[in-house]
Amino acid sequence: MRATAVREWEASESMNTIYGPGHDRDAVAATLGISWDDARRRVLARIGTYVAQETPSAHQELLDALASVVADDLRAAGATVTSHPAPGLGTNLVAEVPGDVDDRPVLLLGHLDTVHPVGAFGTNELRLEGDRAIGPGVYDMKAGVALLVEALTLLHERGERPRRPVRFLVTCDEEIGSHSSRGIIEDHARQAAAVLVPEPSMPDGGVKTRRKGVATYRIETTGQAAHAGIDPGLGISASQELAHQLVDVFALADHARGTTINVGMMGAGTATNVIPAKAWATIDVRIAEPDEGERIHTALMALHPHDPRAKVQVQRTEHRGPLVRTAGVVALYEHARGIAAQLGHDLGEGGTGGGSDGSLAAAVGADVLDGLGPRGAGAHTLDEHIIVDDLPFRLALLCGLLKTL
Repeated sequence: MRATAVREWEASESMNTIYGPGHDRDAVAATLGISWDDARRRVLARIGTYVAQETPSAHQELLDALASVVADDLRAAGATVTSHPAPGLGTNLVAEVPGDVDDRPVLLLGHLDTVHPVGAFGTNELRLEGDRAIGPGVYDMKAGVALLVEALTLLHERGERPRRPVRFLVTCDEEIGSHSSRGIIEDHARQAAAVLVPEPSMPDGGVKTRRKGVATYRIETTGQAAHAGIDPGLGISASQELAHQLVDVFALADHARGTTINVGMMGAGTATNVIPAKAWATIDVRIAEPDEGERIHTALMALHPHDPRAKVQVQRTEHRGPLVRTAGVVALYEHARGIAAQLGHDLGEGGTGGGSDGSLAAAVGADVLDGLGPRGAGAHTLDEHIIVDDLPFRLALLCGLLKTL
């Protein structure tokens, strides 16, 4: 990958939000069969309902409560819904809607969990400030889930079906690694003709045709405790060993290929006057190319002690491959771009360093179009928001995709 492209990867979602071209409101209304204002009102109301039910990852009771609401909404939209309980985490839902043709399905991916603890925003009500709607998880990604539910609802109300059968997988643990849902995602992705993911769009409203892969590791070093003043020669410093190891870890990064490494957390020792027997750190790896993931993994698992008396242990705790811009992904993008053009919008594309369940689908060979959610900014912060006036266009784009793929 060119160095300039890498810089685009690294800057793509750290910019201030840039709002792109407008939309043809009449064309949007014609596609939806309702007015622009009615579409805006309907989607915003559904988003408000979903945001009002706060859903921190691994809070099973709260996640189950929202899953029940979404399941009822999907049944009202003509879907058959099955639940897949994930003890301690929540419930994963699979909704199925028949299509006009008997063919491979379109898979829709969304998640209900958020990174925000209960009460982080001071209120669980969606707050409107100008054209912004602010609330926990509204951008990542309750607005996207609400848009898909509303798209299926509109088609059902009009007595229409998607062109292909649709499977909508709504998961409960994406923000913490998709451990309970990964197998379900992969199984359905292998069967899918296409995968659509309404995660947040690019800052300019474009879709995401590239995502970096993500892997996390925990490295632990073990030494021998001793009094730092009285018996320093008897000690084997785990923190010193960890420091040596992290120099080697950082050296694995290759920014020219889009491979970055971050050590986000670390700890060691019990007191300042004790040579530490244990030390640890967590490692975040981002890759743009599949081969880089294997290179980094092999190197990390082969780390050995600098001090032969110490021990080093490395464990991979999460991994998702990258979403690569393949010919199939480009074809999906061009299809979506054509629909957007009919709605008066020039739909762009881009890449991001963040991961999503779309990457899990891509890793098993599915063609994935990600970033179909609304414009906004502030993911995982207290400024998390969407742009309300973008909702009717996004709804029309999703309806168009379901009717034509």
